[in-house]
Amino acid sequence: MTRAAPVELSSFSGVVVHGHKRGRVLGFPTANIRMNAGACCPPDGVYSCWIALAGYSQLCGATVSIGYNPTFDDVPDRQVEAYIHDFDADLYGQLVQVQVLCRLRDMLHFATIDELVEQTMRDVDQSRAVQALLQAAVGR
Repeated sequence: MTRAAPVELSSFSGVVVHGHKRGRVLGFPTANIRMNAGACCPPDGVYSCWIALAGYSQLCGATVSIGYNPTFDDVPDRQVEAYIHDFDADLYGQLVQVQVLCRLRDMLHFATIDELVEQTMRDVDQSRAVQALLQAAVGR
């Protein structure tokens, strides 16, 4: 396991929009977040985050990818994709608030889809571990 890199806490918001729909096929359905105009977003990478959703009283844990998805050659625009842990509901059109907890790694190009899925599984495990430590520290 690589060590998570702390980042200056930041948050941003955006609306959930339709994406390429690859995440669901890969086993990690994501909420594709269109950033608000002028919003400040962390540099490209994979992050452990909390996400606030309308209608939910508690924050949801998430693993968030920010960047151009270098494994695929059809992503011309920077993407913000959130895999919300233990969550399965339609969020299209909803405004979500993302709070960054820490940076897990840089964006990488993978030679195969299997390599991407294996790394994503490790990212989610690491993200959940970060969130569990934070919850234990504050007694949640």
